[in-house]
Amino acid sequence: MTKHETTHYVFVDFENVPTIDLGLIDEKPVHVTLMIGKNQKKIDLALVHQIKRHAARVELIEVGAAGHNALDLTLAYYLGQAASSAPHAQFHIVSKDTDFDPLIAHLRGQKIKAARHGSFAALPFLPQPKLPAIKKSAATTKQQPELCASSPADDKFDKLLARLKNNSAPRPKKRSSLLAHISTAYGNKLAEAELNLHLDALAKSGVLAIDAKDRVSYPTAP
Repeated sequence: MTKHETTHYVFVDFENVPTIDLGLIDEKPVHVTLMIGKNQKKIDLALVHQIKRHAARVELIEVGAAGHNALDLTLAYYLGQAASSAPHAQFHIVSKDTDFDPLIAHLRGQKIKAARHGSFAALPFLPQPKLPAIKKSAATTKQQPELCASSPADDKFDKLLARLKNNSAPRPKKRSSLLAHISTAYGNKLAEAELNLHLDALAKSGVLAIDAKDRVSYPTAP
C-alpha cells in the first residue's frame, strides 16, 4: 500500500450479511471490521481461514449486548473512531439495513466519503464479475453502450427481461425477492456476487428501479 492510495474502511453488519469473501481484498488498501452479534455463535471455517490470512487487515468486534439497535450503534461508534483518525479515507457499511442511511447522509454532510452496500461483493473497489450482456435493438444501440462482452447467459437474461417487462404476471416487489427470482431463472447456480451484478444489469436496462428502501418498481414496463 502506498501513501497515494486511498484506504477503505469496511464495517460489516455480520448479523445482516453473514456471507462474505475476504479473498476479494487481496492486494487492496482496505481494513475490514466484522461486527459479530451476541447471538452469533458460529463462523464458517473457510471464513476463519481467510481471517487468519488477512489478520493484519481484519478486525472482529463482538457486540456484547443484545437488542434491535445494539449492533448498529456499536458499528456507528467504531466507524466514528475510524473517521476521526483517517478523515480522508473512504468508509463503507455492508448491510441490507436501511437504518444506516441517515448515518451515511450525516457523514456525507460532514464531507466524509461514506456509502452503504447490500453485499460485500458490491463494494466498488473489489474485482467485479462481468455483467450479463443486454441485447439492444438498432434504435437503442446508439443511445446506450453495451454493458459488457457477449456471455453464454444471454438467452436466460433475455428471458428474464421479458418476464419482468410483462405486467400481466406477478413481479417481485422487494430487492430480496428479485434476487431470489434471478437465482431461480439461473437454476440457483449463481454466486452472491453474480446475483448482484445481474440485478445491477436489470436496473441499468431501465426495466426496473430500486429505491432506498429496497422496493422494486417497473417504470418503463408496458
